[in-house]
Amino acid sequence: MDLAKIGSRGRLGEPHLRNSPRSLPRGPVRAVLLYFLAFHAHSPVEAVAQASPHGPLTWEEGNPVHRLASTPAFEPADLIPAAELAVDVWLGWSNLFEQDSSATHVVFLDAERLISAVTVRWGAASRLEVGGRITVETTGGGILDGLVHGYHEALSFGQANRDRFPRDGYAQRVTDGGATRYVDLRRRTLGLADAQLFAKWEAYAGADGTSTLSVRGSMRVPTRGNRVASERVDGALVAFGRFGGGPWYLHAMAGAVAIRAEPELDPVLRDASALVGLALERSIGRSFSAIVQYQLATPMLRGFGHRELDWPSSNLVVGAAGRWGDSWSWNASFQEDLPADTPAIDFTLGLWLSRRWR
Repeated sequence: MDLAKIGSRGRLGEPHLRNSPRSLPRGPVRAVLLYFLAFHAHSPVEAVAQASPHGPLTWEEGNPVHRLASTPAFEPADLIPAAELAVDVWLGWSNLFEQDSSATHVVFLDAERLISAVTVRWGAASRLEVGGRITVETTGGGILDGLVHGYHEALSFGQANRDRFPRDGYAQRVTDGGATRYVDLRRRTLGLADAQLFAKWEAYAGADGTSTLSVRGSMRVPTRGNRVASERVDGALVAFGRFGGGPWYLHAMAGAVAIRAEPELDPVLRDASALVGLALERSIGRSFSAIVQYQLATPMLRGFGHRELDWPSSNLVVGAAGRWGDSWSWNASFQEDLPADTPAIDFTLGLWLSRRWR
């Protein structure tokens, strides 16, 4: 199978109508700077000198190509203490649009996805946390296209080919333009997407509690089928770190994911994907923080020579996190793919809640 890109014109002879920035747009960069400056100007340093961290923001990639394998979420480096139990719920509402055709492929992704993930964590020992997660998904045409179109216009992000197609439609297909399909996902009502088991080990903890390093291994059992080929049990190994103190904290993640599917997809799937993430947190008082983070994952697909399919996915995420009392934690986030022509979900609103029992 030769998937080398043959030409730069579409299958119908039309030039590609795309927005292909090669650097981060100025608008989002300015917005992030103003976000932190606004909080910094209205929060006295003495009020947050000993504030504990609340980040990072909970988020994971939603593009159906990347979800052919595990998509680890950015999470705190801390473990829950021994004998404690925690239940986390994350809701992510995403909007996705990618359309392009060439001599080697046709990609049409136009959908919305609501993911509901429930995670149970238990402190098995002083430096060991174990748990499990179930993920439930709904996919369909949705109602967010008008909103996304409006703010893309307002911020001069561009629309790619979105204006050429009806709003709130549904399609999740990647083909060679003929009979060969690589991704083909059904519209889905509420249903189980996967189940996961994991263990998290604390590798280092600073004496003052401001710095932590942990490693998390997970195994995923998929239940949602791509019509082309079934996914198989896979796993991920990810390291999480936190550094800093006072009102400022830096969170980091780095890891690798095994990519496993049936042999039909072997010609276009890589064997593994690497991911990295950085999050900067600014505490505002003792129970609230402003956070901005950036995440990058190497591609799942190969051989197309096209940015929207086999280039890294990258996302900018901004939001806030906090705590209620001793038992409840939360964070809320907004995500946008930057640059806009990478294989990443376009837009996600996320909400995470956690309850701990001591």
